[in-house]
Amino acid sequence: MRRQVKQMLSLALAGCMVLGMTACGSKSSTGTAAPESKQDVTTEGSSAGTAAEKPDKTAEEASLVMLIEEPNVNYYPVFLENIRAKYPEYSITSKTWDQSQVEKTVKTAFAGGEAVDIVKWFPNQMETFISSDMALDLTPYMDDEWKSIFTENALDIGTYGGKLFCLPITTVYPDIDVNVDIFEEAGVEVKEHWTWDEFVAACEKIKQNTDVFPFAICDTRVGWFQRNAFLQIWDTKEELEAFNRGEISFKDERVVTALDKINDLFAKEYAYPGNGAFSQTKDQTKAAFSQGKIAMLFNVNNGGKTIRTVMEEAGRTNIRTISWPTMAAGECDYVLGGCDGYFISSNTKNPEASINILKYLTSKEAFELQVDDGDVVPANVEGGTDEEFARDSSKVYPKEIMAISAEMNDYINYNIGANYFYDKEGTLEELESLRTSAQ
Repeated sequence: MRRQVKQMLSLALAGCMVLGMTACGSKSSTGTAAPESKQDVTTEGSSAGTAAEKPDKTAEEASLVMLIEEPNVNYYPVFLENIRAKYPEYSITSKTWDQSQVEKTVKTAFAGGEAVDIVKWFPNQMETFISSDMALDLTPYMDDEWKSIFTENALDIGTYGGKLFCLPITTVYPDIDVNVDIFEEAGVEVKEHWTWDEFVAACEKIKQNTDVFPFAICDTRVGWFQRNAFLQIWDTKEELEAFNRGEISFKDERVVTALDKINDLFAKEYAYPGNGAFSQTKDQTKAAFSQGKIAMLFNVNNGGKTIRTVMEEAGRTNIRTISWPTMAAGECDYVLGGCDGYFISSNTKNPEASINILKYLTSKEAFELQVDDGDVVPANVEGGTDEEFARDSSKVYPKEIMAISAEMNDYINYNIGANYFYDKEGTLEELESLRTSAQ
């Protein structure tokens, strides 16, 4: 059993929002330059070439492992090309990033005396690594010049106890991509913001008036329903904060009512493909959307531009992006959010080389490549935000109940939806056990 994390997240965020997933885009054009010495870039899942940039002659030899390269995200191979050209003395192994395997991969390597030097993770979900002393404190390396690339307060989200552990790279919060043609066929109005009851009514009308499913959500995002509800169902911010500290029971009537409402979506088979709705991969839900099998795709803001491209290629151009439905009745009209980010393993044998790579990955050049691919970034670069994909940035709340322990984090992120569907009482007991044991 992993050690529980009793440290709450610092109140964070201004230019930076969680969850996350990264969008795909188009690969930038680079020239070719052939460095002469030790220029290996070994890849698992990608092949890195060279970039037209002068190598850094002062770099010392180093072998590093990077776990950042998400499949179908085109700028990661470009990053590797540019790093190879800039630091030809580095031998880099790039491992394919899979959210469900990151923690296991990093901790297994750590236990074996090996390091995954640079890791992509979520700055507001670092407890599992910090509690095990597996993340390097970046505070001594963060000088004014490096800090200036980030928007105001952006680094707060990866700061714990006054120490900076994880650097944000994308502004992420959940939203919904809508096939307007299906909505019109069903006689449903597309609204930028809607209440939970309005959303449920739309789902029912789509189900009754068309032959498609109202929505799809991939397996790693099902827990977003519950996470958003846990931020919205309170009358006051004080109540929300008390819940986030683990002081309010999961058997509280407000919590159970919210969980029941979410469960009804799956019981009524609004979610694609009905049976099996909890186990759909991201690729499967995207395919269903592009094939016209669903009216709505639950997505993240920085994936919106990619979805538009996918839909255009499928001949579906009438697409809009709208807000997640809210259960808020009081002042807590929030959504979950955070950032994708990078951290360095504390057992790295090459901290200086890792810092050099991290500085490139959070440079103006790298952030601009992300923007070109459709990302919303917490950086002072042109085009870092897009109104349609940033409209709910101010609603993001940086603290959640998940922060009270690594076990609670994993349970809500990956298990709560399906477990509640199949065993409501058992799930409530498990949540209560996790809550009380974290006190």
